[in-house]
Amino acid sequence: MTQPRMTFSAVCFGPGLPPGGQRVSARAAGSALEIDLGGERLERIAWFKLQIAAGGFDHQQLLLSWSQGEEQWSLMPTDAAACAALIDSAPPEMQVRLAVWSSRVQRLRRRFHRGRAALAAIVAGPLLLLLVFWWQSERIVGWVVERIPPAVESQLGQSTLDRIAAQTPLLNDGPALAMVRDIGERLTRGSRYQYKWYIARDPQVNAYALPGGYVVVNSGLLTAADDAEEVAGVLAHEVQHVERRHSLKTMAQQLGWSALLALVTGDISSEWLQLAQQLGGLKFSRDHESEADRLGLQALLAAGIDAGGMLRFFRKLQSLDGASISLLSTHPATADRLAALEALLAQQHGPRPEPLSYPWPVTLE
Repeated sequence: MTQPRMTFSAVCFGPGLPPGGQRVSARAAGSALEIDLGGERLERIAWFKLQIAAGGFDHQQLLLSWSQGEEQWSLMPTDAAACAALIDSAPPEMQVRLAVWSSRVQRLRRRFHRGRAALAAIVAGPLLLLLVFWWQSERIVGWVVERIPPAVESQLGQSTLDRIAAQTPLLNDGPALAMVRDIGERLTRGSRYQYKWYIARDPQVNAYALPGGYVVVNSGLLTAADDAEEVAGVLAHEVQHVERRHSLKTMAQQLGWSALLALVTGDISSEWLQLAQQLGGLKFSRDHESEADRLGLQALLAAGIDAGGMLRFFRKLQSLDGASISLLSTHPATADRLAALEALLAQQHGPRPEPLSYPWPVTLE
């Protein structure tokens, strides 16, 4: 009996598609899965070429992936109804594989919930634990964060990037993005993360790094910079927030306080939790900022880039119109930070690195 050609909605990820994926329609068609990418572009992938995995932050979404040469593609049904339509219309041999996937997902869900329960047990407790957390917060948070797998960290960063892409256009190519990627790769050689670089069409002077190595630079920052060295200074600083897992530590600390205060006050819907979920608005501690400055400056020197660009740009932030500078709200360019950067630069000796050879001002497209 021929299986029904039931169309379902999904999000497709692959080369040339937006970073947050493209909404598509798909259907089972005999020995292959058909995906309508729009513009008379129809992809047919044989069922046996599809790999099945659990997707999403909580591992509850069906993710199909496949290779076309060296290109990697994936498809995720948009909801439970779309997932059910795929399973119902798939050929028998694929349904067997999907049944195996379903069993595996159940195990992953149990592990996920056990891990979440363990984290809740660590950061939640009676009033005594509240005092202990206040006394040893840095050590406790560091212990928790070091036990968060990089895969979970990357999923958190991708999830946040998807929300950003849904609200702000991201450039897929162009000289500006090529420059940011090139500088970023020089600054992150040997890193445990696979960095991904993006430019957002946003006039705010801002840049931010998400967990897992996702770095977004606003077009307003590129307009405000006078040269590529100033951009490199910002990138070096943001990269160190990723390398030192500052976002995760800040989130874990705020989530920990929220859980502890909720236990003491009974106010589960406290604003602490909402603040911790706003990754782009996290304000790092003074120690985190100083560490990102110091290690970022070292990364610039190791990459053969003039580290003075970092100091020049942070000085510039103080003289620009504060209303258009989101970067100041999360990374305040205080006098102490500037003085510390000046002292670090004064300790450097040797010839000044060659200027970066990118045309300036850089064009977005």
